[in-house]
Amino acid sequence: MASGLFVDPATLLRLTPLISSTCTLWFAWDQRVMYGTFAHRDLEEQSKAILPLWWKKVLEIHDIERVLFPLTVTSVTSIINIRKYGSLLRAKGSWAWYAAGAALAVGHLAFVPGVVYKIKAMIDDNGKGEAVEQQRRWLTVHTLRTLTVDLGAWVACVIAVARTVSD
Repeated sequence: MASGLFVDPATLLRLTPLISSTCTLWFAWDQRVMYGTFAHRDLEEQSKAILPLWWKKVLEIHDIERVLFPLTVTSVTSIINIRKYGSLLRAKGSWAWYAAGAALAVGHLAFVPGVVYKIKAMIDDNGKGEAVEQQRRWLTVHTLRTLTVDLGAWVACVIAVARTVSD
């Protein structure tokens, strides 16, 4: 490498959407497993009591940024790749895959209306006992989002990177 760097910056830029979309998918699956614990029937009574405070604290400790950061990195670096290396990506057949990765990462945000009111309902539950059912509804939307846009973005980035870095 002419620059003497361990990793060529152009290669790192091409790999970044795959790395960040992997983080998104991994985090989403971890959330499903961890947050799903509160929806188990044998923990329902305890979950009714803890979910309102738990969701409030999760939002206070900036869990949202942990979700938004890799989505932003995926979409922005995919777009940078398209703008900077468009001709190469077209020749390699990966331009559309980078575009799909960016679009699907942004598509994650289309699910916000499907979860924000459920989270608010859990925070505002005030002992009504509906938090667990709202958590189950949140998990349904979260799982759908994970298996569509998050997994889709990851697959698109895998294909984009594989086509681009292969000789």
